[in-house]
Amino acid sequence: MISYEYIVSDKQGLHAINAMRLRKAAAEYESRITLKSRKGTADCKNVLSLIGLGARHGECLMFLAEGQDENEAIDFLKEFLPANL
Repeated sequence: MISYEYIVSDKQGLHAINAMRLRKAAAEYESRITLKSRKGTADCKNVLSLIGLGARHGECLMFLAEGQDENEAIDFLKEFLPANL
């Protein structure tokens, strides 16, 4: 299992559109990708789970990847998140 911390830069936080983009990106990997925030934990392959966290601008999020392609998943998130969240 590996992790990556990210601070939300989108002024609107984690909203429906960027949650859908994140879900689509996470679905490309076999690894289980989990998001932890101050409100709880979400499965990155579940849009409603992501939206339910209500992550806001400036909040620190922890992404955890566990599985066969965990390194590739986290490497992708490191590039994906700044452009989309």
